[in-house]
Amino acid sequence: MTEASALTHSVADGAWQGAEARSRCRTNSRRGFTDPEQRSYAPVDSVGRAFKVLRAVNKRGIASVNEIYEETRVPKSTIVRMLETLMHEGYVARDNMCGGYHVTCRTHELTAGRDGIAQMIEVARPHALELTATTKCPIGIGVLDGDAIAVRYWTGAVSPLAHTNTVLGQRADLLHSAMGRAFMAFCPPEQMRAHVARMRATPELQFGAAEERRLHALLAGIRKDGYAMRDPATKPFCTITLATAIKIGDAVHGLMSISLFKSAIERRDLAEKIVGPLQQTTAAIGRALALVRDDGRARATTGVEPGF
Repeated sequence: MTEASALTHSVADGAWQGAEARSRCRTNSRRGFTDPEQRSYAPVDSVGRAFKVLRAVNKRGIASVNEIYEETRVPKSTIVRMLETLMHEGYVARDNMCGGYHVTCRTHELTAGRDGIAQMIEVARPHALELTATTKCPIGIGVLDGDAIAVRYWTGAVSPLAHTNTVLGQRADLLHSAMGRAFMAFCPPEQMRAHVARMRATPELQFGAAEERRLHALLAGIRKDGYAMRDPATKPFCTITLATAIKIGDAVHGLMSISLFKSAIERRDLAEKIVGPLQQTTAAIGRALALVRDDGRARATTGVEPGF
């Protein structure tokens, strides 16, 4: 191979390796498009086997080593070591009377951080990323947090049109923000009335009868349009933010917002290019979330009955 040919191959190989590296995404990357099949490191087989054993014990209620083997096909000697480790950590106990192993109440700690909000974010995340990929705009997901909407997820890290570094953790008020207005418009009437009563009882809001009438008129328009818009008198003035509700039935489980620069789109194109995709996305999230929760309830009602 000539020197020139070797150099060409070297450059080509380097370019290919660089492209391959850019196509991967570390597990802890902020870019958001982590491929479950391409992790930073190879899976730790022993951890995977331990979870298989734990799931088998949990599924059967009381499980012998032979039963766990039938369920997992993990070698019996390995199963015994895994069970001893899980017993040491407090997740499994041996019942000599029943001749098997069962999970302990400590396994509840494994789901302590997985409340309804975490589940909703998990379901909504891929939809939000897809909407950002389509519109190039940052997408926010928020949930009710007392008297405001807390932003729990944001795709600004992968949006070329993000106007700020992050809005995570910010609390959007119910009167002026797009998420807050969408919540007030689409939540059940009794919930909306409770928030209005709280506003009337908060002197610093200066929320009287005239303000309440204007709010009800605004909410009626939002319900008719199917989306809410942030008060144009609020910052940042260079952007607009729209929001819709993530619902199951009449209940609002979350809010999704999309922000864009006013100069990025003609007003006549807003419905087709922004509002439509936003509404379709929240509807899809609502359907997916309903399926996940129905499946969870079904699993909860098919547990092993005690034998005494």
